[in-house]
Amino acid sequence: MAIQKIDGVDAVNNFPGKFISVYSTTAVAKGDVVMIDFSATRSTDQTVDAVGLSVKKATATANTPFACGVATQTITAAGYVQIQYAGYNNTCTCEAAGGITLGQFVGTDNTAAGRVQAFSGTNRSDTADYFAVCVDAFTADTADGAIIIFDKGYFNA
Repeated sequence: MAIQKIDGVDAVNNFPGKFISVYSTTAVAKGDVVMIDFSATRSTDQTVDAVGLSVKKATATANTPFACGVATQTITAAGYVQIQYAGYNNTCTCEAAGGITLGQFVGTDNTAAGRVQAFSGTNRSDTADYFAVCVDAFTADTADGAIIIFDKGYFNA
C-alpha cells in the first residue's frame, strides 16, 4: 500500500523538485547555477530528456535570463548532467559581496560564474531576470541558504 507523505508528519519536511538529465557543453560542479546554451549543437540522444536543449555553467553575468536551474552532480568535461530545474534547492552558493535575505528574488552573479545573487534595482536591466526566490537566507560567499527555483517551462513536454 502506498503511503502519502505529508510535510512535517515525521518531523521531516518534503520539498518537491523537478530534475532532468541534459547535455552540458561545459564542466559544472554540484551546486552551480546552469543556463540554457543556445549556441550549442542540440542534443539528439533519444535516451535522455530535454532533447534539443543544452546547458552550460552560468556565466558571470548579472541575472542572465537563461538561468534555468542548479546542477545536482559534478562533471569535469562536457557531457550529460542532472540538473534541478524547479523546486527547493539548498546546494547553490551565494556571491561573495553580499548575502540574500528571505523573500528576495534570486538571479545569477555578475562576478563569479555559477553563483547566485540577490536580484535588485541596482543590477536590474531590460534583459535581466531572476530564476528563484530565497526561502532561507544566505550569508556572503556561502551555501548556507536555500531557494525555490521557478519552473520556466524549458524542459516540460
